[in-house]
Amino acid sequence: MNIKIKHKASFAESVSDEIKQALVTSASAPSPKGKLFVFTGPSGAGKSTLAQVILREFDFFKKVVTCTTRAMREGERADIDQHFISRDQFEEHIAKDELFEYATVYGNYYGSLKKEVYEIMDSGKSVLFVVDVQGALAIKQKYPSAIDVFIKTPSLSVLKKRLIKRGTDEMSVIEQRMKTAKDELKLESKFSHIIVNDDLKLAIKEVQKLVVDSLK
Repeated sequence: MNIKIKHKASFAESVSDEIKQALVTSASAPSPKGKLFVFTGPSGAGKSTLAQVILREFDFFKKVVTCTTRAMREGERADIDQHFISRDQFEEHIAKDELFEYATVYGNYYGSLKKEVYEIMDSGKSVLFVVDVQGALAIKQKYPSAIDVFIKTPSLSVLKKRLIKRGTDEMSVIEQRMKTAKDELKLESKFSHIIVNDDLKLAIKEVQKLVVDSLK
């Protein structure tokens, strides 16, 4: 696999010699069809933050831009962070069987287009999904070889503090997210890899090692 590492200085500081050696070994392997990775977990657990690190450090990853019917948040970019589409457009994708997976979360549709997923994998790059637990389970059912990672906080109280600190939701929404998180945590045993995001630096190293091990 032709592996390129971005931001080498920051990467070298955060990755152990064992992981760096594994990357060198993997680089000489033939380039297969890309793999499929899924990062999931309760809202606020840090899955997007960890995904950003992986996308920054590993050149062979590409994130799937999901479609959603929710409103765009401040600072988000259309067709980069999400494809923001109408409910009618989303339901048209459903009717035409154009979605790799989809779910309804907090009253809005979320899903990914089959075309985008297969184009990434056929190019030799690995696909990175960052989805809610419903979406992750749907992907696992459809694509059992997916490398799935359930990311959580050390406790629900820590999760609530992070959601409040994030400052993007009203308290009523945060309470709903906490209720959903309790249900999602009951499903963590369905996932192959579980990472407790207590110390971000340690969580990053765990994810980086998991990625490298998957290439062996």
